[in-house]
Amino acid sequence: MNTIDWKYASPEQINFWKHVRGLIAYTTITPLYYSGVFLGSEFLVYNAGKLYMALELNFNGATVPQPPPQYVETHNMADAANNYHSNQTLAWDVTAAAFKTTLNDINLKNIWFSRIVTAGYSSIMFNGYRLNV
Repeated sequence: MNTIDWKYASPEQINFWKHVRGLIAYTTITPLYYSGVFLGSEFLVYNAGKLYMALELNFNGATVPQPPPQYVETHNMADAANNYHSNQTLAWDVTAAAFKTTLNDINLKNIWFSRIVTAGYSSIMFNGYRLNV
């Protein structure tokens, strides 16, 4: 890696890095930490010249019951859906007399993506690296 020393990385992180570095011909690698509102963040926009390598990735949203769907979907370098994550609990809404879902946090480790699409989740915490071509 250009700027990162992996001597204190876990074996899992080293294996993850060996896999990710072969996915694109990157020229720069930038450490990146972001915690805040998902809407308007750089993770929404597809760019063929970037790949995110998340050592930690967390999502959360409203805890009030709401209609589905609620999910997080990561996309690969070709902007095709790569992974689909959902963590919700059914709750009976007595006012509407129907089931609604309550969001639970999504916590991921060692995952790569080029962009994220989400429904229902409003906050993100990313700790990892951005690889640029």
